[in-house]
Amino acid sequence: MIYGHFDRLAGRHVAGWAYDKTNPGRRVLVRILLDGIEQAATIADEYRPDLEDAGIGDGAHAFTLVLPPSAMDGATRQLILEADGAVLLGTPVNVTVPNLTYSPLPQPSPAAAMDLAICAIAKDEGPYLLEWLAFHRVIGVDHFLIFDNESSDGTSEMLESLSREGWVERVHWPRTPDRTPQEPAYQEGVRRLTGRARWVAFIDLDEFILPLGTDNIHDVLAEYQGAGGLMLPWRVYGSAGRQEQGDGLVMERFTQRAPDLHPVNASVKTIARPELVARVGVHTPLLSDGFLIDEHFTVAGVHGDPDRHVVPNARRLVLNHYFCKSWQEWERKRNRGIATAMPGSPTHIRPDSHFHSHDTNHQHDETILRFSGRVQAEMARLSALLR
Repeated sequence: MIYGHFDRLAGRHVAGWAYDKTNPGRRVLVRILLDGIEQAATIADEYRPDLEDAGIGDGAHAFTLVLPPSAMDGATRQLILEADGAVLLGTPVNVTVPNLTYSPLPQPSPAAAMDLAICAIAKDEGPYLLEWLAFHRVIGVDHFLIFDNESSDGTSEMLESLSREGWVERVHWPRTPDRTPQEPAYQEGVRRLTGRARWVAFIDLDEFILPLGTDNIHDVLAEYQGAGGLMLPWRVYGSAGRQEQGDGLVMERFTQRAPDLHPVNASVKTIARPELVARVGVHTPLLSDGFLIDEHFTVAGVHGDPDRHVVPNARRLVLNHYFCKSWQEWERKRNRGIATAMPGSPTHIRPDSHFHSHDTNHQHDETILRFSGRVQAEMARLSALLR
């Protein structure tokens, strides 16, 4: 007798479990049908501890089926899962499959006043703010909308001075008892920048947008005018064994990173058209129209979770993520908490295991250093304004 269940559809991936109660050691074949047509089949032999805890054999009865790209057309279809002729619980069910076939949007009209703005939230980023601003000005970012989340290390004063000079747009953004600050800040950023900016990048102050093959980010964005949003793959940099902060730019002090296909790099951030953002997310937004794609025009969701999109052989844009820095800097970062969790919650303070899991230094990469001289000069101009 076959027992089983359809659990979820995520991108092209259909997950569930199937179990032969009369022969618990046997692994059963599961087929998926859309509108009565078989799309894929696999053996239900993946281990899940929750299945074992529930007394479902030895727990190795889960499956993940991958739908073919031809089935991902945005249509609503009847989904059925079968195992040995038995229909699994949860099916038949009508599902709307994601549309993973890219088609460009028409050119927006009229053109926005700015091509690219950055929307970010900042808290106690004083030692890093000028380098981050200077670097992104050097690559061509037109505007910075910074939500100041109760900084106490001089960041607020720096942002206010730069705001008076027109170099940034600072928004006082205190915590409230009933919400985390980051996603609401992004949503307000969408409201403020719609109609003003053609593109908006949603990134953190430890992330640097790095153009490859050109020094100007506008050259890259011009290739993706028909997209609703462009995903930038992480390149996570480790501590290089540093215990103390020391002197020098972040980009100069940390030049060791995880290899491109390392699991810590399997995340993206987004540059999106603000008028199309229906709901923000820390990594990827939900768009009301158009497609969120990577530089190869592959649509988000191909791998399941759009936030965990892998971009092989990135040659146009990557996002250098200086997550760890030195241990001394990590301790400061850890202790101030994160903007996606409420103070006092179990996830507000990052565990040190996050440092160790991201402290990967296998690949030496100095690509960003071609900008260091121009960044130093731009920092000097910013410092003169602050004086």
